Amino acid sequence: MPDRVTNGVILFQQGDIVTYWYLLLSGEVELYQTVKLLEDHYVDTLSAGCLFGEIDLPRHSCSARVKKTAEFVRISHQHFLATYNKYADTLQRFIVVMEDLINGRSQAKVPSSSKRSTEPYLEESYEFDRMRRALPSQPLPHQNGRVAEEDGYDWSMPANLFELSHSLSTETRIYEAALSLKRIMQLRAPTLIRDRLIHNVFYANSMIGSEMTKWLHELFGEIFNGSQTITNLQVVGIWQALLENNIIAHVTNEQPFKDKMLFYKWTIEDPYEDFYRRLSEHPNMQMMPSGGLVLPADQRDLPPDEAQPPTLLELQNALLFLCTIGPDSLFKIILYKPRYERTTEELEFVYEELKYVKALSHLSTSVKRELASVIRFECHQNAGTVLFHQGETGHSWYIILKGSVDVSIQAKGFPTSVRQTTLREQDDFGKLALVSDSTRPATIATVEDNCEFLVIDKDFFAKILRDVEANTVRLKEHGQDVLVLEKINFIPVQQPQTGSLVSRAKSQCCYSVMAGLPEKMIEYILETRMDADDGVDTFLEDFILTHIIYMPSNILCNYLKNYYNRRASAPHIDGQNHPVEMEFSLEKQLIAKRRVISFLSTWEMVLGINFFLDSVANSFVEEMYCCVIEDSKFIPNMLPIVEQITAVRQLRENAMRMLSRHSAIILDCGVYSIQAPAPEPILPFLDTCNQCVYLSDTTYITISVRLDKTSSDIAELARSKLRCSNTNEECFLIEVKSSGERVVYAPTEVGVPTMLSLNGKLYVVFKDEIDSLIPLPEQNGPTEPVYHSVMDLMAADDIAHHLYLFHMELFEATDELELIFQVIGRDQFLGRVPANLDILLRRFNEVQYWTTTEVLLAATPVKRLNILKKLIKIAVHAKGNKDLLTLFAIVLGLSNISVSRLTQLWQRLPGRFRRVYAEFEALLDPSRNHRAYRIFVSKMSPPLIPFIPLLLKDLTFIHEGNKTYFAGLVNFEKMHMIANLLRNFRNCKSKFIAPNVQPKNPREIQSIVRNFRIIDNQRRLMEISYQIQPPNNPPHR
Repeated sequence: MPDRVTNGVILFQQGDIVTYWYLLLSGEVELYQTVKLLEDHYVDTLSAGCLFGEIDLPRHSCSARVKKTAEFVRISHQHFLATYNKYADTLQRFIVVMEDLINGRSQAKVPSSSKRSTEPYLEESYEFDRMRRALPSQPLPHQNGRVAEEDGYDWSMPANLFELSHSLSTETRIYEAALSLKRIMQLRAPTLIRDRLIHNVFYANSMIGSEMTKWLHELFGEIFNGSQTITNLQVVGIWQALLENNIIAHVTNEQPFKDKMLFYKWTIEDPYEDFYRRLSEHPNMQMMPSGGLVLPADQRDLPPDEAQPPTLLELQNALLFLCTIGPDSLFKIILYKPRYERTTEELEFVYEELKYVKALSHLSTSVKRELASVIRFECHQNAGTVLFHQGETGHSWYIILKGSVDVSIQAKGFPTSVRQTTLREQDDFGKLALVSDSTRPATIATVEDNCEFLVIDKDFFAKILRDVEANTVRLKEHGQDVLVLEKINFIPVQQPQTGSLVSRAKSQCCYSVMAGLPEKMIEYILETRMDADDGVDTFLEDFILTHIIYMPSNILCNYLKNYYNRRASAPHIDGQNHPVEMEFSLEKQLIAKRRVISFLSTWEMVLGINFFLDSVANSFVEEMYCCVIEDSKFIPNMLPIVEQITAVRQLRENAMRMLSRHSAIILDCGVYSIQAPAPEPILPFLDTCNQCVYLSDTTYITISVRLDKTSSDIAELARSKLRCSNTNEECFLIEVKSSGERVVYAPTEVGVPTMLSLNGKLYVVFKDEIDSLIPLPEQNGPTEPVYHSVMDLMAADDIAHHLYLFHMELFEATDELELIFQVIGRDQFLGRVPANLDILLRRFNEVQYWTTTEVLLAATPVKRLNILKKLIKIAVHAKGNKDLLTLFAIVLGLSNISVSRLTQLWQRLPGRFRRVYAEFEALLDPSRNHRAYRIFVSKMSPPLIPFIPLLLKDLTFIHEGNKTYFAGLVNFEKMHMIANLLRNFRNCKSKFIAPNVQPKNPREIQSIVRNFRIIDNQRRLMEISYQIQPPNNPPHR
């Protein structure tokens, strides 16, 4: 309903937070600006039909007052930006941007992604400057009139500046991949397709399911030469996906695909079927390694251009694509099975899928594992299908996998139902039926065709909860839970049943920790894990990786010291047994000391150099060494413990020599320094950045800033060298980005130089000077006439190789714990600065904007097309190098709306380049929680450089979606999920060996590749884009 506002009402005032755009239906609105010490300054009068608001500013640039009684529609600012980013060309003529009116500009601007840095972390945003705790000048508890959900995580889709618009349709890609697969089968294994007779029934050109599975599994290993792996179950999923898409079919259309003696046939039509049939039947037409044909019989035996056999790259892309669609089909076919027919491998596959279902995120790992055996799949083909009616008894809980449903309620006394809301993918409904016998409060009906649901039946869910509770052990003290354990399905190696401590520990290790007090968890580790064999579970490593979240190192070390010094005593029998009591006491003490030193050794082994970066843990090694040496003088059998602590102490001395290196410069006025220590980590307490600090009048000084210094320290250091040193007025540290956005850093913020945006400038100003800060001309980046492209200096494979080497160095230097510091809070961990992660994310943004800049600053259309093709080639090489940071930075750079809107450019791109790029875009498909990317990575073996932004998103999902404490106990289920992610991050580094080959002119190469000149102001990128192809200008054909 439109809002009707009378004359004289002020809609908003200058400086108010931008919340809406306004569509004026009738009446008039006057815009005016308030100037200090003067009266209001008239700007313009808007009449009916006008759509007005702000694009690039977080606060209104002027005030609006109703001049003549008006009707208007309010449009959410966030929703408008989402629409504008997609249809900027169309909307350009119809909108009024108030900032443009004030500045005398008529052309609308495109919103900069950095302008939205005050919004909460959004699910699909890849601009990670916004994740760096940039503080707005005033707190904004509500974003665009919307309050975050209870779990603190924003599940809504974002409005960003990426447009994945050049992908082929899924059906087309399936057809092309399947055609490549069929042709390669006809060439390499023509005997798989032949006439068969069974039970007196003739089947022409048919294949056997088990032979198809074996052949495709072997082909995958051959094509990827062992670099990527696939299981038989995944192969079955690929064939099932092809069956569902009518590429293959069961000969009688009665069976899904099974790895059995069942017959299937190709149904896909190949226009060159006869050629491939002759090629497989006639030896004189066999392909040579060079790609030619041996002694062609006649001209018709030569392959047409369209019939060329698939190349190695085409086969790899086809198989990887099929691997991304196979799991969805496999998931459905498993869920169609009765629970008793699901194999262990299938249950594990279903569990992995359920881990990323939003509606199940609050359930424990054990409950999800049990759900894998009972959850089922439902598909409703027709829109309007009613799943249940209001008032019916509920028996199931539904989770939407695909499609949407309407929720309707019929109130008492009304004959018809009224639609209340629409639920979409990942939403759930009907959960109340699982915990009560109440009737359905609403009617649910499908909105679209082919809606898909996960369904959990009430009886099964209740049984799962009972079974989990039956396997749960709660240890109490003073009537309160202190440790919650769950029985795990671990069967230790058979051992003689003795009463020894080791055997008792083995039996105790069949329980995993679900929750507990920190001190009780470490006690449980010392009592059960330090004497147990390896491989019981990951509880010990999980605790070490995550203890900083809930148990700081000083508290942990104090507890370990107390445990080490504990004194045990045997039950007193009589005074004559004193020697026996002492012998028993010494045994207990020896065990306690061995456990503590073993834990300390494991702690160091898990964290590596990062263990010694913790000053508390570092000094604790020396303290425990002194204790062990002293105890060895009085307690027998201490030699193994002495040897173990001596080895740890030697590691400490080696680490201290490395940590005592000379200070290195990381960033020299925003430029990555050749002195930077990568692949060795940045040491925040030692390494520095040369940072230019500006005053409000744009004069500046350069100061050396250590990375562990706070924002307040930097401001004070600048004050001592600038004119503001003689005043007590508070100074603020401000970043001004190239877009004009101003970020106020909190006094406790650390690592500020590595947090700055690529073209950002740092200012020290008084409070009343903040609003006067504007970007400097040099922040605009390079310009067309003087820009020299990196592409002209190096070949695509050389650029990709040097990018890989540099990015692997940065990745090696980044420790997995830095992910925790970044997501949970940089200010939550004293002395810990995620500087290496900052540099890695900075580099991701740099390559992304470099890609966009290279395309837009090309001098001619021909050169622009060549650069686009070369960037796609670099992405292909990056994929081969398993440098996913480069690959997806380039894809997102080309998906920037300033490039993706250049239809004239994309239409001239050859089909094979367009097809390859479409494959890359498809890997960024966010559906089903980025399933395409996850499957793609699961096929890779380390070393590889992962897509870091998605890892941060996953960690944010875990942290925000799960409570850290339940009833005062640490939620260790959450810690286990965090530790798994950190392990995956660390495992990506394994097996990496830096090459010994030195490039020509290494310093010149490093200077070129490690520091790109880029434009990161979205407004300027769009201005250049409009100069290349004006809006609403149809491409020439």
